[in-house]
Amino acid sequence: MSFDVLEAPVEGDAQGAGRKAGPILRVGIPTTGGRILKAAKDAGYSVLFSTNAFMVRDGVGDVVSVRRPDPKQFAGLDAALDSAGFVAMAKYRGFPWTIEQYLDLVESWPWSWYASWDQCVEPEIASSKIDVFFRLAETCRLLSEVRMRARDRGLADPMPVVQGWEVDHYRWSLDHLPLAAWPSLLGVGSMCRRHVHGPNGILAIVEALDRVLPSGVGLHLFGVKGTALRFLSDHPRISSVDSMAWDFAARRQVPIGRTVDKRIDVMHAWVRRNASQLELPKAPYELQLFDEPSDEASAELQEWLELVVDNQTDAVSAWHHCMRTWVGG
Repeated sequence: MSFDVLEAPVEGDAQGAGRKAGPILRVGIPTTGGRILKAAKDAGYSVLFSTNAFMVRDGVGDVVSVRRPDPKQFAGLDAALDSAGFVAMAKYRGFPWTIEQYLDLVESWPWSWYASWDQCVEPEIASSKIDVFFRLAETCRLLSEVRMRARDRGLADPMPVVQGWEVDHYRWSLDHLPLAAWPSLLGVGSMCRRHVHGPNGILAIVEALDRVLPSGVGLHLFGVKGTALRFLSDHPRISSVDSMAWDFAARRQVPIGRTVDKRIDVMHAWVRRNASQLELPKAPYELQLFDEPSDEASAELQEWLELVVDNQTDAVSAWHHCMRTWVGG
């Protein structure tokens, strides 16, 4: 693809805690207000919120309304919004909120950016290679749908997200994104449950994307491991990373009787440790990438994937048709 780069909001100047220029470390905030948010705001952290935290459910678990950010608590925050695709797939087996409810939340606050909907492909979510490809295609289709509905409301376009588990999946996703121009920021999903090194590790994926993307397109890595930061600290392609790992660490340290003060202390310690990694020169590493694809989709499957990407059908309908045709039933 040969597109121009769109002029869109780039990861902000609010580096937080006097950080030097480099990738922004976004701290995942599990609540929509309260003392944890105040502590992050007072420290000047850039933050990321999960859509799931803002959804209000009834007694049977159905989403009935959207909790809006409190202007007093959010004032001055460099806050971005994650569509919570992994939580939606892992916990609910699909998005329990609608695109319109999501955009109600987007519309309620001037987020630094908000992510398009995506279909993650971690092994515990995608049960087969065919399932992986249909999820990649659905991620592309959802970008078209979320973007169209956002434009109907006069909202900025969402940040596109590429998905995959193997390097070639990300290449496929990138090749099929419905873009007329490259965005200045591109999200990279399924980062937190993988190794740093190896043929399909974080470093291999970043380098593979770096090879084909034009200059001016930065990457946001969702849920990247702290152990990877030392290798990405001054990578020109990385605009930002995020993680909720600090809160999981607090749970491990204090499984029972965890206080808000303890969680805040762990958050600050986690930020200090990981921000220091981003301030160091990038650690050298060796990497060998192979250009030939390891797992191409068949021609017949490719036709159905293209129909999903073009929004002529959705991934669920296409997947069921293929299963009836190829397997029977």
